[in-house]
Amino acid sequence: MKKAICCTSFFLVLFQQGQAKMNRLPCGIEKGIHKKLWTPLISEDNYLPPDQSEKKYTISGYVTESGSGENLLGVSVYVPELKIGTTTNDYGFFSLTLPQGNHEVVISYIGYGNEKRQLNLLEDKILSIALKPSAQNLEEVVVTADERIKESKVTQMSKVQINPADIQDIPALLGEKDVMKTLQLMPGIQGGSEGSSGFFVRGGTPDQNLIILDDAVVYNSNHLFGFFSVFNGDAIKSVEAFKGGFPARFGGRLSSVIKLDMKDGNKEKLSGKVNIGLISSSALLEGPINKGKTSFIASGRRTYADIMARPFIDSDKGNKTGYYFTDFNFKIHHIFSPKDKLYWSNYFGQDKFYDNSLYEDGDKDKSRLQWGNITSTLRWNHQFNNKLFSNTSLIFSNYKFKILIEEDFEDQKYQFKSSSGINDYTLKTDFDYYPNSKHTIRFGANATRHNFTPQRLLLKDEFNPDINNEQELNSFEGAIYAEDDWKLTDKLSLS
Repeated sequence: MKKAICCTSFFLVLFQQGQAKMNRLPCGIEKGIHKKLWTPLISEDNYLPPDQSEKKYTISGYVTESGSGENLLGVSVYVPELKIGTTTNDYGFFSLTLPQGNHEVVISYIGYGNEKRQLNLLEDKILSIALKPSAQNLEEVVVTADERIKESKVTQMSKVQINPADIQDIPALLGEKDVMKTLQLMPGIQGGSEGSSGFFVRGGTPDQNLIILDDAVVYNSNHLFGFFSVFNGDAIKSVEAFKGGFPARFGGRLSSVIKLDMKDGNKEKLSGKVNIGLISSSALLEGPINKGKTSFIASGRRTYADIMARPFIDSDKGNKTGYYFTDFNFKIHHIFSPKDKLYWSNYFGQDKFYDNSLYEDGDKDKSRLQWGNITSTLRWNHQFNNKLFSNTSLIFSNYKFKILIEEDFEDQKYQFKSSSGINDYTLKTDFDYYPNSKHTIRFGANATRHNFTPQRLLLKDEFNPDINNEQELNSFEGAIYAEDDWKLTDKLSLS
């Protein structure tokens, strides 16, 4: 017990002496010790950089046209205070990641009124935006031009986008509004002979252009031996032309890529349109099948050049000669849910020349020349979350060219048939991923089975053996692709 008391007394004496010496330290040393005592401890585990500790949320959704429910592509979604934004994809979907807080979002599109939304961003939000077509009564004539995005600020080079309303305003041959003739007015795109709808892009030839209608390849884009295109301007929603630097999703092409999308149909009300021209007429009908959920659009066109020519042809004896072209578009759009949508679009087009001759001695002959396209596309859109969007398509494309000659002279019959064509069966899937407001990734894969028929020949003659030959070739084409558009700084972008 005495040893414990002595030890305790000894340590108390040492502590008091230490305190006395501390009190006698110089002023500068004493202050240094106090600073050391108050230095905060920071470990790597509890340290967060300012930019990482800031919470961010994503706004996403679809932009449609008010009154019809038509999805709008290329719409600008912009936050002025942060100077960041994005645009809607081909199906009207957008995704934009923003920091937490209050933001003003401006949605704008050419030909439509601007929409402003005030958002208090405390969680991910899904927006449904309907833009109204702008209509203003002006007291005076004002000549204006749409503000174009500077080429130096976008990574996609040599891209031209045409507003369908411009197609209606441009004068055309015989009053026929033509998408291809409108494209020929753009820089770098040149027309062929006068009145022809074939076009040449930067020195290429017409067969080096890839023309796509709702993801389906259109092999022949002309009617009337090149004077008119096969596309009915009333049924077209958007037209994009890539003259160079083609996106990877389109594969390799030598001259250009022309991408056209059909309208989805009015989801709110039934409407129609009829056009009567000098050599052809067209009609369009669109409306809801199930209001707000399912819509359709159907359009057709036919020339009546053969009907107008009949008074000048001797038809009393059964002679008939004529030419006509026709095309038909049909599309159905159904919304299963806000994240799942189905599209089924179809196109049929044909040119036909015919001649039936009947002679006084009873001899007769018949000639046919016809060619045309058939396309069909079944597409399913799915939104996995507010940053990932997918589109899966089943596509059929057909082109066929036929010649028929039949003669019956003095009970001797002669028959000649020749045809060639191509059938494509395609399965493709595309993904759009938006990691943040400055980064967009596209990737996907496609597989195509080509069935070529270079020649199918049938020849029947009473003096020679019959000839029936058919040549058929099959091939498979597969591809995967990835596109990355990354804005590193305000002045540097990577694609």
